[in-house]
Amino acid sequence: MEFFLRVIADTDDTILKEVRIKGAASMMNLHEHIFNEFGLNPGEMASFYYSTANWDQGDELPMFAMDDDMPSMEGTSVEQFFSSTKNGLYVYNFLDMNIFYLEVVKTEEEEGFEDFVVLSSVGELPKNQAPGTAASTPSKDPREMSEEELNALYGLEDLDSGALPGAEEDEDDSLGNDY
Repeated sequence: MEFFLRVIADTDDTILKEVRIKGAASMMNLHEHIFNEFGLNPGEMASFYYSTANWDQGDELPMFAMDDDMPSMEGTSVEQFFSSTKNGLYVYNFLDMNIFYLEVVKTEEEEGFEDFVVLSSVGELPKNQAPGTAASTPSKDPREMSEEELNALYGLEDLDSGALPGAEEDEDDSLGNDY
């Protein structure tokens, strides 16, 4: 059996790929194809999640089983994963939380010769940028940046240095103490 999947990156721009993969392929194979096709840096942790039609996150399918009774990407086939759901979530690199939505477009009993094929592609992730990351990658080491550059990089331009939002200077508290 072959699965035709739509893989959608969670970005402001429309970025998706429609792929065909054999049902006997492991979810680890699908994981490797997704990060290669979207140009993500290899070596990060990832998980698939079962999902509802409204993209509500369900049970996790981690890369590696933590005990003998736990499922893993290597031990679960694409057919097994999508037999209980038509939608899934793929989270790559838990620090950046790169999220991809997977949906089964159709299945076919007859299998082609290739294990994985990209059928169509719309949009492209910018180089060195993954879904959910800042649009501007620092051109120099953050340790060498000024406070203003760091604030601009992290979207903190509106913060006064050290002042709490909504706090007034020289304000009395309810006990009459000056601050």
